[in-house]
Amino acid sequence: MPKGAPLPPSSTRDGNLRAYRQPDTVDLIRQRSGWIDVAERTMVNRVADEVRSRPILDIGVGGGRTSWMLRLLSDAYVAVDYSPEMVEACRLQCPGIDVRQCDARDLSAFEDGRFALVMFSFNGIDVLDHKGRLAALAEMHRVLEPGGVLLYSTGNRNGSLYARRPWSLRRARATRLVPTLVRLPMSLPRYWRTYRNWWQRRRFAEDHGSWAVCTSRAYEFRIVAHWTLPSTELHVLDSVGFTVGEMLGYEGAQVEDDSAITPYFYVLARKRES
Repeated sequence: MPKGAPLPPSSTRDGNLRAYRQPDTVDLIRQRSGWIDVAERTMVNRVADEVRSRPILDIGVGGGRTSWMLRLLSDAYVAVDYSPEMVEACRLQCPGIDVRQCDARDLSAFEDGRFALVMFSFNGIDVLDHKGRLAALAEMHRVLEPGGVLLYSTGNRNGSLYARRPWSLRRARATRLVPTLVRLPMSLPRYWRTYRNWWQRRRFAEDHGSWAVCTSRAYEFRIVAHWTLPSTELHVLDSVGFTVGEMLGYEGAQVEDDSAITPYFYVLARKRES
């Protein structure tokens, strides 16, 4: 291993949290603004009137991209993130809002039934391992009021981003050969990090058919992500105590079954009354 190179992560939890504490990752996320895609805008607008002026919990807030849209809906807005660097970035970006360091797997800082809406945006739930993901869903169910809304997005096991490799990204850019060659000297360090990160994290891969865990191309392959199927989410959410109202692909199309090939999809679910 080259002198000064970071040690390989000992677990997906260690590696993913480490990625979200890196200055370059924090800077990249801090620069995001506006809606991520059509489906996010559609889903938030779908529930806006219902949750207006009511308590909202924004999990995985990052640099505060979602704060502007949710804080406009309610003064009773709380944002959390498990990375202390992200919490600090959000406080700088959004002064005056309630931002706390908190893990989605343990929301004990909040009492049962407190929130009308819990949102976990842009596949944030997927940085948790399978067991942790189930714990987070149970905690989000607990802090929602009966009939409360859960809104999140998640990677599709049958989508085009699942199990991507660094060289598949390079092939996708083969049509831009001349610009790529011109930028190559400046890009070599990034290519090296991308391949190194993928190599170090490939050992965490699991494929259980209905769900899987493998590297994600996000942040130079620093993330090991959870991937699922629409039918799997229906079953898991039902077992936790949610009723799914709608699923949308990122482009806004309805997701009806596992044949959907959208890279990731949104879920709008409600905590059952009883």
